[in-house]
Amino acid sequence: MKNEIPVVFCFDDNFRLPAWIAVKSLIACAERVTFYHIFILYSRLSEENQKLFADLQTDRAKITFIKIDNNRFNQAPKSPAWPYEVYYRLIIPEVLSQYDKVVYSDVDVMFKGDLSHLFNQDYSNYQIGAVAAERTDELNGIHQHYEEYTGDFIFFSGLIVFNNKKCREDNIVNKFFANMHKHKNRLKMFDLEVMNLSCDKIKPLGFEYCVLENVYYGKYQATAEYKFLRNVYSDAEIDAAIESPVIVHYAGAIVKMWKKIKPAPDYYDYIRQSPYFFEYQKSRKKKIFLSLFNPLWYLLSRITPVKAYRKKFRNILRGNF
Repeated sequence: MKNEIPVVFCFDDNFRLPAWIAVKSLIACAERVTFYHIFILYSRLSEENQKLFADLQTDRAKITFIKIDNNRFNQAPKSPAWPYEVYYRLIIPEVLSQYDKVVYSDVDVMFKGDLSHLFNQDYSNYQIGAVAAERTDELNGIHQHYEEYTGDFIFFSGLIVFNNKKCREDNIVNKFFANMHKHKNRLKMFDLEVMNLSCDKIKPLGFEYCVLENVYYGKYQATAEYKFLRNVYSDAEIDAAIESPVIVHYAGAIVKMWKKIKPAPDYYDYIRQSPYFFEYQKSRKKKIFLSLFNPLWYLLSRITPVKAYRKKFRNILRGNF
């Protein structure tokens, strides 16, 4: 008997490469008894890209596309880094009301394991399950702290297990929109802060479901993230998550993994398998060429009077384009 797990991703054409890697790695890591029904929520995703994602379907995975009307989010704040797509996860209890439980994941991830154990946990007394990021009394954290936070932790929003039934009973979607509007001038990490402001029954999930890039690939005690993670997890727990990760989350680095000239080998393997490998190689060659002029970009990023151009030159210097 198959263990069907609904999994949601939300993205547009701009994130086609990392999203493809997220979906591909999820399916590749499925156990024999696991069947993923993958839902892609989008507002702008070309027919060509939809076909390339549909081609990933196997006997262990089905993919369904659901178009979202952005008009619902007209009153919500957004920015180039935080488009309306970041809010789509917040309406999952309504959009996928046929399921009692649904897993949501960001696309800047690589799956290293099956999600059955995550999905089959007991969430009956919780609205959602999420991975704790830092304590609400943390002084060295990276998240904005609200006096309205009532729990001990601020939770990441990159991996969420929704207890749809409980969310509907507690009118969580309405609370999401109420806090979206109430705090619109304060929000910085939009979806994360709205989620933490609205949910008061969150089940803490293991760090193996959100092993951050810098922690996974480097000496984690020397990372900026360790300063706040160590007050949530013991070194033994972090070591265990690194040894047996289920999800590696590429959050925190200045340049995203799929934009790097030299991605991590395990991530690059998926880039090479993807239908977007040619365009990645084309972009990579351009970055290598432009890197020859790094001293010039550095100088211009320091002396150019127009702020927008300084930012542009810094991005060229980092290869972040």
